Amino acid sequence: MSENHYCYNCRFYKPYYIKGYKQFDRLDCGICGRTKENVEKHKGCEYFSYKYYARMSRKEAALAAITENVNVLSEIKQILEEDDEDAMEEFLIRMKQ
Repeated sequence: MSENHYCYNCRFYKPYYIKGYKQFDRLDCGICGRTKENVEKHKGCEYFSYKYYARMSRKEAALAAITENVNVLSEIKQILEEDDEDAMEEFLIRMKQ
C-alpha cells in the first residue's frame, strides 16, 4: 500500500486524543467514520478517500462567491457612473441658462 493510502490521510479517519499536561495529545489510533471500527493510523482499507477533496470544494465555492461579488460591484459601479453623468449633464444645462 502506498504511503498516501494510510488511514491518517483518509477523510473518514478521526484520531483519538488524550489529555496531556497543557494540551491534548494525538494517539496513533482513531475511529473510521465509514466502518465505525477502531483503526491504527498506518493501516488502510478499501474505503480510502482523500481528505483534501472537501478543501478543493471550499476553494471552488469561495472563488465562485468572489466572482459573483465582483460582478455585483461592477454593476453598482456602472449605475453610479451613469447617475454621475446624468447629474453632470443637468448641472451643465442649468449653468448655461
